[in-house]
Amino acid sequence: MNHPARNASLPWIAVALLTASALLMWWPALRTPFWGDDYVFLHAAHATNAAGAPWWSDFWPSSPPRFWRPLSQEGYWRWIDAVLGGSAHAAHVVSLVLQALATVGVALFAFRLARACRWANAGRIAALAAAAYGALTMHLLPVHWAAAANNAMLTLFTTLLLAAWVSARDNATHRLRPLLLASLPVWLALALLSKESAALTPALMLVVAAFVVVRRLDRGELVAWLACVAVVAIWLSLRSRFTANTDASYDLSLGSNVLRNAASFVAWLLNVPREAMRMAVAGERMQGLAWIAATALPMLAAWAIAGWRGRTLLTPMQWWCVVAFAGLAYAPYFLFAWNSYEYYAAIAVILPIVVLARCVAADGTALVVAALIAASSWIAVEGTRRLDHPGLIGRAYWAEATLQALERQPVATPLHVSVADEQRFYAIGQMGLAWRLGVPPAQIHVARDCPASGTCLVIDDDGRWRWRPPTD
Repeated sequence: MNHPARNASLPWIAVALLTASALLMWWPALRTPFWGDDYVFLHAAHATNAAGAPWWSDFWPSSPPRFWRPLSQEGYWRWIDAVLGGSAHAAHVVSLVLQALATVGVALFAFRLARACRWANAGRIAALAAAAYGALTMHLLPVHWAAAANNAMLTLFTTLLLAAWVSARDNATHRLRPLLLASLPVWLALALLSKESAALTPALMLVVAAFVVVRRLDRGELVAWLACVAVVAIWLSLRSRFTANTDASYDLSLGSNVLRNAASFVAWLLNVPREAMRMAVAGERMQGLAWIAATALPMLAAWAIAGWRGRTLLTPMQWWCVVAFAGLAYAPYFLFAWNSYEYYAAIAVILPIVVLARCVAADGTALVVAALIAASSWIAVEGTRRLDHPGLIGRAYWAEATLQALERQPVATPLHVSVADEQRFYAIGQMGLAWRLGVPPAQIHVARDCPASGTCLVIDDDGRWRWRPPTD
C-alpha cells in the first residue's frame, strides 16, 4: 500500500537530519583559536588600521600582496580588527554565518534550476541540496580557519550569480530580467575580489545554460555573458599588476601532480579529509586507509544510490554537464604543484549535489542518503578534530596552548627561535609570536638552530619548548 503523505514527509525529515547534523558538527568550530595565516592577516590589518589608511587602499594596494583578495582578506581582516576587536571567537561566528549564507545560495540556485528544468518538488530539492551541501566535509577548514572565509564568500557570490543567470534564462519576458542580467557582472566582481578561481565562472555559466537546455543565448544574455568575460579580463590585468610571485606550492605545472590532484579531487567528493590522505601516504598507513574507507564508502553509496535512482531523470547531455561543471570548477587545482585542500572543491560539487537532491527527493530514499552523508561527514570531521599533529586543527590547539604559556613568560628581545618542525611551527609563525607576545616582527628571528649567543626559544619536534639561557 502506498502512503503518499508519508513518502512526501520523509525527504523533509532528511533535510532536518542533515541540517541538525551540520549545525552540531560545525558548532565546536566556534572555539577554534587563531592560527597560521590568521596572525599574518590580523597583524597586517591592525597595522593598516593604526596607520589610518583609507579602506579603498586594500583594493588598490601600494605594495604587491601574494594574493589580491581585497574583499575576503585585506578588507575583511581590517573589519575583524576594527569592528570585532580581533576576537577569534567572533571571527569564527562570522565564518559560520558566511557558511550558512553559502548554503542558502546553493538552495536558491537549486530552486531556480529545478524551476527552469520543470522538475517537480523544486522547494524540496532546494532544501535537500542545501542541507547536503552544508553537511559535507569540505567545509572543515573554512569554519575552523578564519583565513579561509574567502571560500564561503566565493560560494555565496557564485551561487547568487548562477541563480540570477538561470532565472533570467528561464523567463525571457519577466520584468525583472534586465535587472537579473545586469547583476551578473556585479556578482562576478564580488566573487573575483574574494578568490581567484571565480575567473572560471563564465565557463560554468555556459555549462549551466546547456544543462537547462532552454534555448540558445539571446542578445541580452550574450551581452551579459560578454560583460562577465570583460570583468574577468579586467580582473586578470589588475591582478597581474598588484600581486607578487606566489609560493612555489601554487605554481601550475603538468606532471605527476595532475594525477595526485585528480586523486585528491575524487577524495574530496567522497568526503575524505586531507589528514586521512596524509596519514595513508606518509604516516600510519593502515589507520589512514581505514579512515579513508570509513568516510568514502558511505559517501560512495550515497552517490551510487542517487545515480541509480536518477539514471533516467536526466538526459545524457545533462549528465555530461554535471561532469563538465565539476571538472571546470576544479580545473586550476589539477595543475597545482603541491597544495590541495578539501575546500578547493566547494564550487565543483554544487551542481552534482543539486542533481543528487533531484534524484532522491521524491521519497524515503532521501532519508537513506542523508544518513549516509551525515555518517561519512561525522567520521571525517570528528577524526580530524581529534587528530594531533600533523592534523591542522590539532596544530591550532597546540599553538594556542604554547602561546598562552609563553605569554606568562618574560620575553627578551631580540627573540631567537629554533624550530625543529616547520610544519608544526606554521600554526604559530613569526606573526603569531609578534601578535601574542607584543614583540615587533623585526625583533623575532626564526631559524633551524639557535645562534651562538643570546637567549633562544627552542621548539622540539614533539612540540615541547624550552628556553636556552644566554651563553655570552
